[in-house]
Amino acid sequence: MEMILCALLSQSSCYRRLRGSSFTIISEKPRIRFLSIILLIALSLLISVRPGFCQNPAYNQRNDVRKMTLADAVFVALTNNVTLRSAYLDRYLQRVDLQEAERKYYLPSDPSLALSVRRGSSFTSPGMINSVRRDYLTGDGNFTATLAIPTGGKIDFVWNNHGERSDMDQGINNYRSDWTAMLTQPLLKGGGLDNAALNVRIARITEENNILSLRNTISQTIRTAITAFRAYKDAERSLIIAEMSLVRAKALYEYNKDMIEAGRMAGTEIVQAQADIASQETSLINAKNSLDNARLVLIQALYINKNTTFEAVDENQELVSPPVLEEALALAFQFRTDYQQDTKSIESLKLKLATARRNMLWQLDFKASTSDGASATTFDSQDSSIRRAFSSANERDWYVGLDLTIPIVYYMTADIKNYLTIKKDLEKANMAFEKKKLDIEIEVQNALRNVDSSYRQLKSATLARELAEKKLQIEKEKLNAGRTTNFQFVSFQRDLQNAQNSELTARTAYLNSLTNLDETLGTTLSTWKIDVRREDDKIRQTPVNKETQSSKP
Repeated sequence: MEMILCALLSQSSCYRRLRGSSFTIISEKPRIRFLSIILLIALSLLISVRPGFCQNPAYNQRNDVRKMTLADAVFVALTNNVTLRSAYLDRYLQRVDLQEAERKYYLPSDPSLALSVRRGSSFTSPGMINSVRRDYLTGDGNFTATLAIPTGGKIDFVWNNHGERSDMDQGINNYRSDWTAMLTQPLLKGGGLDNAALNVRIARITEENNILSLRNTISQTIRTAITAFRAYKDAERSLIIAEMSLVRAKALYEYNKDMIEAGRMAGTEIVQAQADIASQETSLINAKNSLDNARLVLIQALYINKNTTFEAVDENQELVSPPVLEEALALAFQFRTDYQQDTKSIESLKLKLATARRNMLWQLDFKASTSDGASATTFDSQDSSIRRAFSSANERDWYVGLDLTIPIVYYMTADIKNYLTIKKDLEKANMAFEKKKLDIEIEVQNALRNVDSSYRQLKSATLARELAEKKLQIEKEKLNAGRTTNFQFVSFQRDLQNAQNSELTARTAYLNSLTNLDETLGTTLSTWKIDVRREDDKIRQTPVNKETQSSKP
């Protein structure tokens, strides 16, 4: 608001009129009256206008306006953003999927143990006089497991145990324990080291893509917070510009009234000043509305209390030297998440294609199995029967052989169709990848050029605003001397207002061009010192100095 007071004081200089070669003060009384009116206008604006203006009386009574830097906005967004929090919740199950794939490769998959005990009774001759009730008891314990081996085969193991007492009164028992172990090794279709490790390698690639997606979500969250923060800061500055323009318009109106009362100006001349006041009041209303809209958008981005009010702290506007084109391209190809995801997708398709090519072969499996079992009739001999089942007795069964399966209709089987589909997908992915590289090169070139262009535009807009201020000052002196018209002075006031708005737009465009360059290179997380690891359940950010962080693009 010091800027407004300075503008008021600059407008309150006594008005002069040229008479020959000398200047004459019009009158001291209108001058004092003019100064009083200007100060009242300034005080009313200082009291009534606040950042985050809205029409809710209860809201307007709030005085807890908080200063917020860009770093504050980014930190709050990363903490509260619902999409980002949901992404971290998804990470738990994504890690479980990878662990499941690795477990199946290194450990027996889905081992199971089934236990059952049943007791019942039956009658030898139901409904007859000589019917005898007989109680019985049975129990089963079965264990199964499958172990995948690196060559693409598997080992299945089954162990069955059964115990039965058919008549509880007589104490007659039957026990049996038997097991089977079978090796199945595909020699053509489904075999090979690559085929065995396919699921694990694809699961790891999927996990890497999940982390890249999380990095992209974090980057988008930061971008949204930055955009909303700068839009709010622009709205604050636009409101100040509108206030200053209204003060200048009212000052000109009061000056015209004094000139008319002194007989120095025709009464119709005041219409121009009145029209300018009406126009500036409309601009001020729009600026207040835009400020509150920007505040609510920022609140949505930060996910905080909707009645919170802010005072946005200015960012550092020093020139940031962007990298040269070759270095920028190297950074983009290293850090862009979309480029890395496309690379991972092509790698996954190549693995699937190699497996699909092998799966078009005939099914030739080498199989070997062995099994054994033993029975007992008394409880005391159950333990020995279990040991007997796993002994190397001559009665053990062995089996070794080859199984060959040849499809009768070989032209278009499901395996061939799957191979052709994956091959087509890989060719399309390679074409899209080449286009992606070209698009990235063009995007980087555009981003670098936009940074340079927007900085030069900012310097030009700043110079234009400074010249517009000088031009208006000169025109004010000419108006005091009676050497210009109301229309010309109002036009110069509007030129200054337009120059101020142009400088504001250029400043934001320059800062946004730096942010866009960061996003184009994929270095947003590096800029904000954010590290994403597979085991993380929340944002991991390296502590940095707030003043340094607030100057980041």
